[in-house]
Amino acid sequence: MSYTAIISILILPFMLAITVGSILLWRAFMRSEVLPEELALAAAWGFIVGSLIWLGVFLRGTTLLGFGAPWTWITAAHFAFAGYGALTVTSLSCRIVSNEQALKVLRVLLIAQPVTYFVTAAGILGFRYCDEIAATSYASIFAVQLGAVALGQPDRIAPAPRLLALVALSVPVVTMVPALAWAWGSPVFDISGMVRYHGIVNAIGHVGLGLVAFAWGRPPSHSPIPDVK
Repeated sequence: MSYTAIISILILPFMLAITVGSILLWRAFMRSEVLPEELALAAAWGFIVGSLIWLGVFLRGTTLLGFGAPWTWITAAHFAFAGYGALTVTSLSCRIVSNEQALKVLRVLLIAQPVTYFVTAAGILGFRYCDEIAATSYASIFAVQLGAVALGQPDRIAPAPRLLALVALSVPVVTMVPALAWAWGSPVFDISGMVRYHGIVNAIGHVGLGLVAFAWGRPPSHSPIPDVK
């Protein structure tokens, strides 16, 4: 595919991602208190930009950092779901808990998640032990996240979307099992199986259901935007 065609396809979502991220960042600083989860909601859109870059490389049929297809489209999907999606779900999870300790734990995860994401990238690039560290870290992050929300008085959202959110948060606790096996050298699935049973299940079950739950429940921020009079 030509550069012109790729740019014409991707320029609108690229600009949309930058615009939405900028608006969310502005809203984060407009609030009565600047909160980590509101900043993370804005920062998550940077992963969409990264996803579109990798998608462009895939559509062009070239390589980036030495990787060609299928790793280019896998990386694009990983940026979108493990990057943007997972960070957004964690950010919105902060909104539904009332317990201060649980909220502090979730806010730590807002830092741990992107750090672990880039450790994963280092592992893919061939740095020793990064795969194992990243997979173990992700498994711990998702388990802690589920526990923090479930036990952290998630009463700032209606019961039905709360239940859906808890289901969504449970999904990666399960799907990280084959990822751990892969990272530690005892794979349960080949790469196509990992795409199906780890990637797609996480994309739909964790990110998809999670975003539906939060869009349905619309939990308010812990720091509202003051009325301008």
